[in-house]
Amino acid sequence: MRRFRKTKFHSLDKMLRNFYVALLLWRIDCVVESTKVVKSNMRYQTTSPLSRVGPTASQRDAEPDFVGPIENVTVALGREAVLTCSVSDIGDYKVAWIRADDQTILTLHTRLVTHSSRYAVTNDSPSSWQLHIRPLKIEDRGCYMCQINTSTMKKQIGCVDVLVPPNIVDEGTSGDMVAREGTDVSLSCKAEGRPLPRILWRREDGSNILQRNEAGELHKVDMYTGPSLNLTKVDRKQMGAYLCIASNDVPPSVSKRIMLSVNFSPSISTLTKVIGVPTGSQATLECNVEAYPHAINFWLKSGEKTMILSSNKHEIREVRVSPYQVKIVLTISEFSTEDTGTYTCVSSNTIGKAEGTLRLYEIKITTTTTTTTTTTTTTTTTTTTTPPPTTTELTTQPPLQPAEQKFFTPDVTTFDTMQNVIEQSVLDNNWLPTVDSRGTRSIQTSILILGLPTFLCFLRLLRITDFILGNQYVFQCSR
Repeated sequence: MRRFRKTKFHSLDKMLRNFYVALLLWRIDCVVESTKVVKSNMRYQTTSPLSRVGPTASQRDAEPDFVGPIENVTVALGREAVLTCSVSDIGDYKVAWIRADDQTILTLHTRLVTHSSRYAVTNDSPSSWQLHIRPLKIEDRGCYMCQINTSTMKKQIGCVDVLVPPNIVDEGTSGDMVAREGTDVSLSCKAEGRPLPRILWRREDGSNILQRNEAGELHKVDMYTGPSLNLTKVDRKQMGAYLCIASNDVPPSVSKRIMLSVNFSPSISTLTKVIGVPTGSQATLECNVEAYPHAINFWLKSGEKTMILSSNKHEIREVRVSPYQVKIVLTISEFSTEDTGTYTCVSSNTIGKAEGTLRLYEIKITTTTTTTTTTTTTTTTTTTTTPPPTTTELTTQPPLQPAEQKFFTPDVTTFDTMQNVIEQSVLDNNWLPTVDSRGTRSIQTSILILGLPTFLCFLRLLRITDFILGNQYVFQCSR
């Protein structure tokens, strides 16, 4: 019984709804078949779906009219668009909003006719009717008609333009690329939106983009504008991540990351070829490697076929500088005579192989003592920090570095003998000028002479200074 009553009420409700729709359609009298639609801001048919809906003949003496034109609106996708139709002396006449391109009736006076909930009509004042569309979709772009059901239909047109934020289209946009050094590369980026987006290229790390000029030389630019970024004879320095940025003043802007990898065979460089190491100290050898794809790096010693492995004696490290640059470091602890020789750093990848050589030699530390009846002196070649005795200096040269200090006090009784000893020591020790911290080339030698007159020592030492090929020496004399 309950089911029967429920079915009965449902049928009655359905009948009433159908009756209301039929009545409404009878008043509107169907949309007239037509579509003489839109050329530039459109000329429409003079017949109206609302032509038979309106007041009696006696009420048509004072017909309403439009106060002003409908302003076109431009709104971003997803926002709300509002078209305003202003009418004077509306009386009992009706105002309707109709979509122009397909003659769909959207609203009738203050009622919503269409089934879409995105449309709404408001009547804030007796002379103003607003059509609201929200949220705005791309298909809402077009023109809308405000009609008054006068005997001769009156209408106005207002248009909605929908702004669409940029979107990068995968089809037509480059993905990550791998190229051989020296070949030509083109990175492409395609975007859509309204208005049409602008394309801007930047490096992801913020560095400048490198491009070749007419002379074929690489020059720097902050950014590049255009759908395609062309790199002629691509260089390893151009390797990295690029950002394609699309914008059209409709937020948000979008970007895509494109990684460019440049393959090339390894190359090796070293800061020095020959390294002297004092006995018992630590030796460090470095090779700078450039290679992509990443290479296998190892060390060899001359006369040995097996690569050097990390151990208590040897430490091997790799320091990544950039995607294609790495520094390989070999550290030898407690350097001894057995560690002297030539070392080779080797780098190999799928494209090629490179080698770099460094030679290690030993710097010996020796100490000798000579005793005579008049004085006792010590001759030392050392890298330790032994402070010199307090003396009267003949020059204002800066103090010697520990590694440069060499003291010679042989058993001499005449100046000629002393000069011979010094000259022989210079030749035996192979002293050569070196670059000090100020960038000047000099050798500074301190000679402690005991039991000799300071004045005569000074005169003789001036001659010795001239002897050593113009290099600057500092001599200290003391009674």
